[in-house]
Amino acid sequence: MSTMTEYSPLLPACDAAEEEWQTTSPETVITSVEVHRDASAVVAAWAELEAVAPVSAYQTRAFTIPWLETIGATRRIEPLFILGKDRYDRPAALICLGVERNGPFRIARFLGGKESNFNLGLFRPNMDVTAADLRFLFKSTAKALGPAKPHLFLLKNQPFDWGGAANPLALLPHQPSPSFAYATHLGPCGEKFLVEKLSKDTRKKLRKKEARLAELGPVSLMVNDTPAAASAIIDAFLVEKIARCEARSIEADFADPSMRAFLERLAMPRGNRAPWLTFQALKLGDRIIATYAGAAHRNHFSCLVNSFDNDPGIAKSSPGDLLLMRLVASQCDGGVAGFDLGIGEARYKGSYCDTTVPLFDIVLPIGIHGRLCALYAKCRLKMKRRIKQDPKMLGRIMRLRRVLPGLPIF
Repeated sequence: MSTMTEYSPLLPACDAAEEEWQTTSPETVITSVEVHRDASAVVAAWAELEAVAPVSAYQTRAFTIPWLETIGATRRIEPLFILGKDRYDRPAALICLGVERNGPFRIARFLGGKESNFNLGLFRPNMDVTAADLRFLFKSTAKALGPAKPHLFLLKNQPFDWGGAANPLALLPHQPSPSFAYATHLGPCGEKFLVEKLSKDTRKKLRKKEARLAELGPVSLMVNDTPAAASAIIDAFLVEKIARCEARSIEADFADPSMRAFLERLAMPRGNRAPWLTFQALKLGDRIIATYAGAAHRNHFSCLVNSFDNDPGIAKSSPGDLLLMRLVASQCDGGVAGFDLGIGEARYKGSYCDTTVPLFDIVLPIGIHGRLCALYAKCRLKMKRRIKQDPKMLGRIMRLRRVLPGLPIF
């Protein structure tokens, strides 16, 4: 795969008038489509849309390009950028995808992989994008790529709206994602927000847990404001995360060098420039016992990853909960309005997040091979949702994982 600093040639653009199924109506917004294999070919359009489109931190160049150059390269992801333009030749839509092999099939997914909690296309606001526009985007892409086209567009974990704006991709046929995400609106005062969200009894228990930790040594907060601090936090995060995944028999990529490279790209301060990723750690003496990382985009903070020390003597004091409480309060005091804890059901998320965010998946086949692949993908996602939404069934799967490490949820 070529590096992101090189230009790839523009694949044949597909004009709306080329074929009958691609003919646009007077109401159609997108009138031409470009298909690119390199981010540098769309970086100007990306910057323009990123500045105005309702998207999360996961659609920014700051997140996506480092992911593509590190984790994406290791996973042999082939970039695929679909750029739709309007009748004035302005960027109207940009969908950032990656194609990977799954057996005999080529599957296109959103860039960011499982490291992304929310997936969206970048659409210019105040444009009435229609389902016909979206079909035109994907059919034009398939035509431009010819034999190299994906057999399936598998576009998972999309919110129905973001920042009050509807997600245009929801106009295409879709099905519910296996899991929900969790979000909330923050107040201007961290202490007041915590009083509103956490019961008096919960706050008392957390104070006792912090006091119990303080008996073992001084408790303090550490942030990635220097290269040395960032490196120490990343080290602790990876050690804690790998241990946690091994204890639960979960296959993960945290031991892969590309994960460290990705986190360093996001979390390492360089010169006078602050890091894009906020990485906080709770310390007990000189030992990091919990970490949280997240990023803000347009006054909304998204938590990307977290970890905590598995030592029973420390874990019983809930260091992750103590750190999250500080993180939430700091975002309130910093004036952040929106906050989310990402995808996946967990008890602690409901303590802070009062909004359950439904997500949807699009399974869009191309050709006969794509239809075969789509049938399997749809069934697999539906079964995974059934398991995820049934605590008893999910519990049985998790217990089986202890006997059969690597057993997928489905």
